[in-house]
Amino acid sequence: MKTKVALIACRSYSQEEVAHAVDTAVGLLGGVDGFLPREGFVLVKPNMLSPYPPDRAVTTHPVVVGAVLKLLRRSGAEVAVGDSPGHGSVFAVAEKCGIAAACGEAGVRLVSFEDGSARKHSTGRVCKEFVLARPVVDASGIINVAKMKTHGFMTFTGAVKNLFGCIAGAEKLRMHLRYNDPHAFSLMLLDLLSLVKPRLSLLDAVVAMDGDGPSHGRTRHVGAILASEDPIALDTIALRLAGADPVRVPYLRAARDLGVGSTRPEEIEVVGARPEDFPVTDFALPPATRATSGIFTFVRAVRKHVTASPRVDAAKCVGCGVCAQSCPPGAIVVASERAKIDPRRCIRCFCCQEMCPEGAVSLHRGALATIVDRALEWL
Repeated sequence: MKTKVALIACRSYSQEEVAHAVDTAVGLLGGVDGFLPREGFVLVKPNMLSPYPPDRAVTTHPVVVGAVLKLLRRSGAEVAVGDSPGHGSVFAVAEKCGIAAACGEAGVRLVSFEDGSARKHSTGRVCKEFVLARPVVDASGIINVAKMKTHGFMTFTGAVKNLFGCIAGAEKLRMHLRYNDPHAFSLMLLDLLSLVKPRLSLLDAVVAMDGDGPSHGRTRHVGAILASEDPIALDTIALRLAGADPVRVPYLRAARDLGVGSTRPEEIEVVGARPEDFPVTDFALPPATRATSGIFTFVRAVRKHVTASPRVDAAKCVGCGVCAQSCPPGAIVVASERAKIDPRRCIRCFCCQEMCPEGAVSLHRGALATIVDRALEWL
């Protein structure tokens, strides 16, 4: 049986249009009741990366979160909303991005992911233990509500990558340090997916982000809401909307190699609208994409020469120290009110670029990148 992905046109963030799109998408998958536990509470996990307003497309739009909350509440579910932001408390981030207001309107509590609980994962390929946020452990079911964006390290962040926020607080830094190349990080994400097992995933692709994501890219109107039981299939169709090959994304390549989820066209049934009805052109993947999506399998010895490296724009840097706080190996110091990166200690996880509130960290390609790009195109 093919995996279903619901694809619904949603041209704006008007409450009426988004509610109709969410209700229709979930209805095409059998209705919300089929995704609700018999008892306990449902945890909704949006993308609340950093304290940005919703029009920046950094976080899941509050109207989409609100539509999901209202759908769940109409079915009688007890609901909570939570995340582990990369910068700032969940309450401050939710206030800034509008999700706190959506929770208040729906009568839903907002919970912190700072406290964690270790969970063994006997079938994990690379990670046998995760420290999950306490609400993730306590919930009877997870509803994953992601944002369609590019990502410097993983190329793309959608439904699968959104689950990384289920890891408690600063524990995410340790995971970045331990799984510091795209392939290992991808396997860790797949292990996390099999442990968390969201009951349903939705993707806010009304306005997406391309280019220098996940914080400082270009907003792109896609005009869609997607939903599926399989986050891998969901991200695969989102990449199809973007006109990109899913295997350029490290975790989707790993999923295909391992037979996890559905990544092949013949395995997925798109219901609702047709992908070709969304004419998204020139969707720009981040500059590190080619070097991080396959080249590691045979050129690890020259990794630093073929992958992007973060650089600080002194004109934009205000010395706030967010990048230093977010750096897993501690490769960044703030001196004379400017951030400085030690290239010898940098593991190229791009957390600094992801979290910088000023957009002062950009990614620059290595010396061999052009040669590698041409070689990949020739192959």
